[in-house]
Amino acid sequence: MRNLCLFLLILLPLFCVSCYDDKGNYDYHALNQVEVAGIDSMYTAIFMEQLVITPTIQSEDKERIYDYIWMCYDKNDFEKSIDTLSLEKDLNYTVSLPLSSYQLIFAYRDRETEITKYVYSNLSVESQNSRGWYVLKEKAGTTDIDFFWQGKENTDLLSQVQGKAMEGKPRSLGYIENYTWTNEEENKIETGNKCFFLASEREVSLIRISDMKQMSDFSSLFFENAPVIAPQKWYEGSEESGFINGGKLYTYSSYDGEFGLNKLSYPKDGDYNLSSIFTKNGTMCPLLFDLNSGQFCTSERNVSSISYFENDGMSTYPLAYPDMEPVYAGFLDEGMWVGGKGYVVMRDKRDDSRSIFYFDLACMVNFEDAYLKNRITDIQAVEAGSKLAEATCFGMHRKDQMLYFGVHDKLCYYDLVNKRELEVVRDNGASAIPSGENIVLIKHLIFDYTDYMDPTISDKVNKLAVATSDGNTYKLYLFEISANKLKDKPEVYSGTGIPSEIMYMSPYMKNVYICY
Repeated sequence: MRNLCLFLLILLPLFCVSCYDDKGNYDYHALNQVEVAGIDSMYTAIFMEQLVITPTIQSEDKERIYDYIWMCYDKNDFEKSIDTLSLEKDLNYTVSLPLSSYQLIFAYRDRETEITKYVYSNLSVESQNSRGWYVLKEKAGTTDIDFFWQGKENTDLLSQVQGKAMEGKPRSLGYIENYTWTNEEENKIETGNKCFFLASEREVSLIRISDMKQMSDFSSLFFENAPVIAPQKWYEGSEESGFINGGKLYTYSSYDGEFGLNKLSYPKDGDYNLSSIFTKNGTMCPLLFDLNSGQFCTSERNVSSISYFENDGMSTYPLAYPDMEPVYAGFLDEGMWVGGKGYVVMRDKRDDSRSIFYFDLACMVNFEDAYLKNRITDIQAVEAGSKLAEATCFGMHRKDQMLYFGVHDKLCYYDLVNKRELEVVRDNGASAIPSGENIVLIKHLIFDYTDYMDPTISDKVNKLAVATSDGNTYKLYLFEISANKLKDKPEVYSGTGIPSEIMYMSPYMKNVYICY
């Protein structure tokens, strides 16, 4: 692709005006009135496919001659460097731009009047895989990933693209916004790679979302000798990203450079053993649990050790719970830049009973007075014999104080305010899940993107995902939520295996939208 300089070269003759004698004989003509048809305000282009636009110059004078140029710049690039796509009137371009959002510009210059005019459009460059639902799953003891979007199904992607699934059962489906990869075949560094972080019991793989190409494996994530592989969970955040492996936390920050050039080194200091169960939004610190001390804790950027909470005058519950372990953690989203409310389902290892811990997650926000203070606000024992005591999977309603849970084929919720449990039904009164199916996954996914520069560009998703499986095949239900009910006629997809995690992916995805 050529630079804007080419366009300037085209216009240069306009400013090279030769001297002439003014004879005083003037002819005055009305300006040529020109409009452009055939250019839309918004285009979605698929990576490495053709983008074809055929504008029509609707000139009063059909003999007019024009110079043309098609240009664009990445809206996420603060330098706004310009790429030239074509010097022809009709654009027929094989899209090789990185996946992102662009300002597309068509410019045409009337050679006689020397007037240049511009037509602007929004351009979203996507891949076949850049928008849709991804399901991490176990299949015959291995790990693979499926893709679904608006009736399209593309299953067993790792087996298709990499030639094999990952060894061992699934452990983590994470997201990396910007990975820098050294392309040794072409001897160049490629930046801006959006990747999935996939982890099984035995392997870790960074997969570029656009084409499912492997960018990295476990050993190449580290500067020094990699630790023994024992993957648990990955999270990405605006301040710090982390990888829990063998109970230890390895972190990096984009403030220190792009991941890929910047790698993981040593784990955070301390005698701790982190659980795989945690929660966080894209901006706050993670709410972690140390199995050694039985305490909730977190990780702060530029702090070399795990940070534990402290009691103050507003703390009402103990710090340590050595006989308990988390089985689920989620949060009520009250805004991207605030903590919200957290809820952790804890299991007592002595008698297998359960309790729900309530948190004010202002304790996770570093500009709040409550930061790193013990803000457990309630502990609610789960009654023996209740459906909640039998639950095998959980999911938090992100906008209401409802804890979803599954018991066989029954989808239920626990009202966290009134402390009662109810079955979730469709708005026509029918059960949410057909009789006889076994619920294995519940997650409320919200994605709410609007371009602050152009509100006409948006991507909004608000779905409750519920997956059922018999161990060999599964169904994925994507429900719209209506108060404490679900709307009838969900999207339904199917695949083989047992789902363990689900993620909605968008070409507008940023790490601040990812919630764990």
